[in-house]
Amino acid sequence: MLTQKTLSLEQALTVITKAVNYAKEKNHVGIACVVMNKDAEVIASAKMDNRSSRFYKAAYRKAYSAAVFERDTSAVVDLHEESMKHGHRGPREWNDTMLTTLPAGFVVMQGDEVLGSLAVAGGGGGPDTSDMTIGEIAFSALGPDYHHKPGSARH
Repeated sequence: MLTQKTLSLEQALTVITKAVNYAKEKNHVGIACVVMNKDAEVIASAKMDNRSSRFYKAAYRKAYSAAVFERDTSAVVDLHEESMKHGHRGPREWNDTMLTTLPAGFVVMQGDEVLGSLAVAGGGGGPDTSDMTIGEIAFSALGPDYHHKPGSARH
């Protein structure tokens, strides 16, 4: 029998709660947060009130891309740049319109094993409320046993 480790619903809700609470503490207009398993299926997600659905869709695409590529979206940028050196056009040739290189998509790993991904969108307004900052804070809710794979060009 094949068994697969994944993030739990409790972990996903903890991540989302941390992101939302941080945005509220900063009086931010609102964010969207999506947590997925390693197969890029949603475990849990949220969009704060009065925030456009486009932010939810961006967070979804970021989490999806991190899960599919098994690396942060900032590292997908590295992959894209490397493939461009060999004549590839990157995202247009990946044959999946859900893929993105937008910042703040994080793969979730424990040791060498990919467990899922998370992403934040809708941040902005300064360094304290950027997608990356809120994403890192959300990621920290998982605790010290988890890490991600950032790229060289952190957004």
